[in-house]
Amino acid sequence: MNRLRWPQKLAISTGALLALWGVAGFFVTGFGSFAGESETWVLGLRVNPLQNTIHLVFGAALIVAAPRLKALSGTALLVAVLFLVLFGLGLARYDDQVVNFLNVNPGSNALHLFAGFASLAAAQGAAWCRQCDRAALLRTT
Repeated sequence: MNRLRWPQKLAISTGALLALWGVAGFFVTGFGSFAGESETWVLGLRVNPLQNTIHLVFGAALIVAAPRLKALSGTALLVAVLFLVLFGLGLARYDDQVVNFLNVNPGSNALHLFAGFASLAAAQGAAWCRQCDRAALLRTT
């Protein structure tokens, strides 16, 4: 197996954090009140089963895509967009007219912002590594 590059390591660590957070959330919330507001917390962050599912699925997607740079660049970009949208929805929940279906608090928003930018960095880094590999291959031929 080839040595992992920094975008792959970043994707694996971000994916593991998200997947573990999703699993830990299910231990606290179970599967009831899937997209509802509740006072369920994991280490200072509010969670609900919808948020747990999102964390688990997209964390696993980052881990699965990490070994191949081409797959990682697309998957990590999708995950980045999703988590940055979730961050925006989390900010919108401070308006009294918006339903907090993700059950977020400022800590959850910070996790979504971190996951979004880490995934974006992994996607961009994977694309850059692929471009460098192609350039190196052209120089050797």
